[in-house]
Amino acid sequence: MPKAVSLAALACMSLSFVAAVRAEPTVNELRRTGDIATSAIGLVVPPSPELVRTRVLEWVAQRVGADKPRLEEIGKLWGLGDEPPTAQTLFELTIHSFALADEGTQKLLDACHLQHVTLLPPEAKLLEQADAGRFYIANMSLYYGRYLAHRQMFEESLDVLEKTSIGDVVDPASLLFFKAVCQHHLLLKTEGLATIEQLLKNTEGVPVRYATVASLMQFDLEALREQSLDEVARKMTDVERRLGLGRTGQKVQKKEDEIIVTLDELIKKIEDQQGGGGGGGAGGQSNRSSSPAQDSVIKGSTAPGKVDPKKFKNEKEWGDLPPRARAKAKDLIAREFPAHYRDAIDEFTKKAANRPAANGK
Repeated sequence: MPKAVSLAALACMSLSFVAAVRAEPTVNELRRTGDIATSAIGLVVPPSPELVRTRVLEWVAQRVGADKPRLEEIGKLWGLGDEPPTAQTLFELTIHSFALADEGTQKLLDACHLQHVTLLPPEAKLLEQADAGRFYIANMSLYYGRYLAHRQMFEESLDVLEKTSIGDVVDPASLLFFKAVCQHHLLLKTEGLATIEQLLKNTEGVPVRYATVASLMQFDLEALREQSLDEVARKMTDVERRLGLGRTGQKVQKKEDEIIVTLDELIKKIEDQQGGGGGGGAGGQSNRSSSPAQDSVIKGSTAPGKVDPKKFKNEKEWGDLPPRARAKAKDLIAREFPAHYRDAIDEFTKKAANRPAANGK
């Protein structure tokens, strides 16, 4: 049975926090002292449940002060049973404890519900508070970066996750996984492959679902080639994502320009390979008939097939509508389409009105 942490135990943990951290050094400390063997990238090991509990309760004790009921409530959450919890479970418990101890953290968590998203993500000014401590900032940054990744705001998510200290997070596998997800979607091939390699080969406690998806992303990035149709298709998908987020600025326009330039280069390359795009037949011979028909007629017909233009005289401009129908169409456009669509339609109709009438062509 899990054992709740009493108020006295909380006090003891708060006083012995520094000693506890020294008794169980972080991965970075072990790496510096040479107590563990590391590869070129470095071994990443999640902290033990006992160390996580100690650091969380220390932060809570400093935040709530003499609020004994709240200390008791949070302490009950950290009764660790015989089965060690996973890093993901410890991370969720850490975030929940932060929210119970701090009203601002709870407001941020409430704003980050995926069921009721707004166009702009909630502000996370809490991550800029240096007095909150490295442990709090690192884990809240992971929480917020994960939220942004779920919103497909990969640029913002990657910006947050790249600033997050992996030595201070409870769940380093999640930090690396969501970084890789962002880099994969943004076509950052070199960075993505490096992150995935660190996740798969140099990180302990990686869930099977993370490892499976990461392996697929690794295979996908390795097969990605620059200036290819595959890359163009991915960039098109990325532009659609950005437009879906309401982004139409310079970055999106730059992506669109890159797509057009790449397509032009691919088309030119194909035309060059086909000899300039010419359509000659085998051996350079033309398919043109030596004696084409003088007039096109229906087979078996004796009439020349000419039409009397008087019967089809155009009394009005093509496409004219009765006044009532025209007013109804304008009203529909005004109600159903955004303003920039109406402007574009008005501009088109003005140009069409000023266009010279066709002379039967």
